[in-house]
Amino acid sequence: MMRALAGLIVAGPLQAIGVIALATVLSFLAPPLTSLLSYVGAAALALYSLHRSARDGLLVLLGAALATALLGQLLMHQGLAVAATSLLLWLPVWIAASVLRSTRSLAMAMLVLVGLAMLGVLVVFILYGDPAPWWRQLLQGMVDSLVASQPELDTVSGSLSEFISQSAPLMTGAVAAGLGFAALTCLLLGRWWQSLLVKPGALRAEFYALRLNGGLSLAGIAILALAWVKLGVLSALATQWALIAMVVFFFVGLAVIHASLANLKAAKAWLVAIYIVMSLLPHAMLMVVVTGLLDPWLDLRRRTARG
Repeated sequence: MMRALAGLIVAGPLQAIGVIALATVLSFLAPPLTSLLSYVGAAALALYSLHRSARDGLLVLLGAALATALLGQLLMHQGLAVAATSLLLWLPVWIAASVLRSTRSLAMAMLVLVGLAMLGVLVVFILYGDPAPWWRQLLQGMVDSLVASQPELDTVSGSLSEFISQSAPLMTGAVAAGLGFAALTCLLLGRWWQSLLVKPGALRAEFYALRLNGGLSLAGIAILALAWVKLGVLSALATQWALIAMVVFFFVGLAVIHASLANLKAAKAWLVAIYIVMSLLPHAMLMVVVTGLLDPWLDLRRRTARG
């Protein structure tokens, strides 16, 4: 079924535009049940850009934006908002797919995405300073409106306000990291579809080999250290960057785990158990990030392969 869908997407620009626009608009109809369809649409864009060319992918992106706006306006009367929101994911996915196609390096594509996210946060800090007060005002306004419409929530408004105070300094980085995570996931899905069409199993080998060098790991550690100290706006910026950097090290950590278990010929139940633990205990994801961060020195893949 997945191979048939991939074949439909690469059959031509109209087919790709149709899949992207339809999946995207449907994802807005009944969230969160349909929200995964937005990943399908963006992954279709990644597949077309990888399989054809960056230029063809850009043309499909523009066509899909127009089709999404028209379809969104017809079904929800919010065509422009739907198309603009979709472009926040489509543009990074297209850029990453273009980099992957030209460099054949999954690590390079991921680093470009992370770099773009960090650059976007830096621009926000340069233009507006620390955005935490803006987030605090926005989120508090949303809570006040919710309490006004549902007075029974007044008893928990204090707890919500405290949560807002704690989360507001992290919101800019969290949004950028969320977009980066979504874009990387869509890129991997698009690359998997391409491997189904061209060379089954190719993505597995590429993902198992995903690694960053020691210099990049040291840079990640330096960002984490800078976020830990109290240096005003500089530490606030480093905190946002740390959230973004954790995304790429999370994927590297997953690659280490997948490859190491494959080297040990472990049962797939171990991998399933790890994903279950991560879904139930979010702090377990930090261990995966640490694994990716320390990979240049631990080198678990080499150790398990030798073992």
